Amino acid sequence: MTDLRAHASWPRLVLLRHGVTAAPAGTYLGSRLDPPLSPRGECQARAARSALDRLALSVVVTSPLRRAVETANLAVPPVARPGQRVVEDRFREQDMGDYTGLAWDQIKELGRDAARAWRDHGAAPPGGESAGLMWHRTIEAALELTTEADGHANLLIVSHSGPICALLASAKGLGPADERRIRVPHGWLRSIRATPSVRARWLKILAAT
Repeated sequence: MTDLRAHASWPRLVLLRHGVTAAPAGTYLGSRLDPPLSPRGECQARAARSALDRLALSVVVTSPLRRAVETANLAVPPVARPGQRVVEDRFREQDMGDYTGLAWDQIKELGRDAARAWRDHGAAPPGGESAGLMWHRTIEAALELTTEADGHANLLIVSHSGPICALLASAKGLGPADERRIRVPHGWLRSIRATPSVRARWLKILAAT
């Protein structure tokens, strides 16, 4: 897990993926399904609190989806940490379109070529959102947050696999087709320092999409 206590000179995005939900394992929820956390997911959210308690958080930003909001409230309880909280729609999960609620084997049955294009190359699922569009809105929101923050700010973002992987991959100079190389388990914390080089990569992606 990332050492969240390292000295900062640039704003830092602290990224927390929501806990496991009550949905069947292996299904793709996307932004259209909004189940609550499972008991295991609640435990994962509470487990993140010990690391976050050591940080002075400037703001807590969540996806509007229930699983992210519940995770934020357990990891950073509003009563104990009453600072600024923001719900940001651009940090919602990717819209999975016709793949919403399906497992991989079911997705392949709808058409193997489209399924592989979505999984391996970031193409939009039928009726859904491409990885490129999801990257654009996520990076745009992250740039706005870091532009407004001071150099020692810790900005917590509670979101989903898609947006978090987009931020981590793009910060390394990777593109949407490389996103699957990034793994972020439920309830795990990662962080990104918004250095000039990272911001330059993000601006380049926005300019190209």
